[in-house]
Amino acid sequence: MERRGQGTGTGLTVARARDLAPRLVQWYRVHARDLPWRHRRDPYAIWVSEVMLQQTRVEAVVGRYQAFLRQFPDLPALAAAEPAEVLAAWAGLGYYRRARQMHAAARAVLGESGGSLPSTAAMLRLLPGFGAYTAGAVASIAFDEPVPAVDGNVERVLSRLLALPGDPARGEAARTVRSAAQRLVECEPPHLLNQALMELGALVCTPRSPRCAECPWQDSCAANATGSPESFPRKPPPRESVAVTAYAAIQRDPHGLFWRRRPEGGHNAGLWELPTTPWHGGAPDERRARQLLSELGRELGQEWTVGEPVVRVRHGITHHRITVVGYGVDGPRRPLTPDLAWADPADADALGLTAAASKLLRKLPTLL
Repeated sequence: MERRGQGTGTGLTVARARDLAPRLVQWYRVHARDLPWRHRRDPYAIWVSEVMLQQTRVEAVVGRYQAFLRQFPDLPALAAAEPAEVLAAWAGLGYYRRARQMHAAARAVLGESGGSLPSTAAMLRLLPGFGAYTAGAVASIAFDEPVPAVDGNVERVLSRLLALPGDPARGEAARTVRSAAQRLVECEPPHLLNQALMELGALVCTPRSPRCAECPWQDSCAANATGSPESFPRKPPPRESVAVTAYAAIQRDPHGLFWRRRPEGGHNAGLWELPTTPWHGGAPDERRARQLLSELGRELGQEWTVGEPVVRVRHGITHHRITVVGYGVDGPRRPLTPDLAWADPADADALGLTAAASKLLRKLPTLL
């Protein structure tokens, strides 16, 4: 075994990769979590899991993954679904562009190759929503192609292993990480090696308080040799978030609550919400709320009398801290369009709601 910390700040040699990869896979065979997508090698099911897991906690995905596959058990079933059905099944997972692109990719595959996903990362990259990570993950886990799958966990693990001085998501450090991942995946079965790298980052080489004593690479890790492995990777400080406010119209009649579908081309396109104004900077302002809600009502063909604020929720997305204040509104019932609907609160989740609308809905039963 090589000396502790050897190779600080350098790339990964072939000899080191051949030493490290078997140790990692052996660790994975013992410590891997029992997750539902690890029970099958079906490319479609692996693809669904990888898309769901992007920017979403594993705990939030487990149940939703199984429900999604029950509703859309294979790629042809997903391709045949309406976009609204897919978005409704995705509701609560956030980052809905992932679902729209997955649906578009399923339709593209069905039209071009009869329903079978391509088996190489290069061909997968040609489909909607397949970036370098997703293509690498599906190609390696489902088809054992020796290609890297570099996510945030892998960036962190390899930047610590090599004590890289730069941000592993950019520039020379990113190229070094990808080169190291490539050398490792050539040394063991790709479907095991790539999952093992990600699992090491998720369970042991965590962002804060890494458990180095449990790591199969402890004696070879350059960051561990420095005594402060948590100081790697060297990333720039996060952007400060901006406080913004929006206002939601809560109109109720015997048919339930009034809903609208978000327009195409914007944030949360295709999802349903209690009609909500665009964001504005700063704290809630009642005068502004009444003005903006009246304008929104006219845009939707509704003549609303704006009442009092009845509910408030907070919601975070990207670099924004959003406060949404719901106001009771009243007005005559107007003809509906495909993008406007009345629905009982108990049935609204089936529409496919925005995260903010779901939060408002959870508070409303005690207020209506």
